[in-house]
Amino acid sequence: MSSTAARSRRIDRPANAFRTLAAALSIPMALLVPLWAAGGRVLFGVGGQLTTLLAFTLGPVLFLLLLLAGVRTTATAAHYRPFAASAGTSAVLACAWLAALGFGFTVPDFGDRGGSVMSRLLGEPALGVSTALCNPLGIISVGLAIASVAMAYRDARRTARLLQGLPEHAPED
Repeated sequence: MSSTAARSRRIDRPANAFRTLAAALSIPMALLVPLWAAGGRVLFGVGGQLTTLLAFTLGPVLFLLLLLAGVRTTATAAHYRPFAASAGTSAVLACAWLAALGFGFTVPDFGDRGGSVMSRLLGEPALGVSTALCNPLGIISVGLAIASVAMAYRDARRTARLLQGLPEHAPED
């Protein structure tokens, strides 16, 4: 089969709204989620040195990871009818987005405009809980973003094999 014919061919598989949404939102979320995690607190009047630091560290890392996963997920989903990502990749991407959004909600900042979004909305006593949650959420979000890249590329490799008429998985030696 020629590469042009393989590109125009679509594979039928069951899908649902969640998997379709995950594939469709994967590229926009690659931009929005890191923006929120690095600087979304500014919208609530919280900002300081940490916002600047996160804008040059966590923000770009999350952006690159989620963009790699998003582009690969969207491109792979286009080979399926209906347009949808795999269930596993959809779940891991959604969990990465939620963890990063949670991080942006809980990460405290320093200085005159210190605190977190959570402490601004729920009061100063929530700052301790906010601080306790932010590090695990940040680590989990990066870990899940890395996993989503690996899963998106695995899905692409499996889809390429199916389009070429090969078995879903390569035989092991």
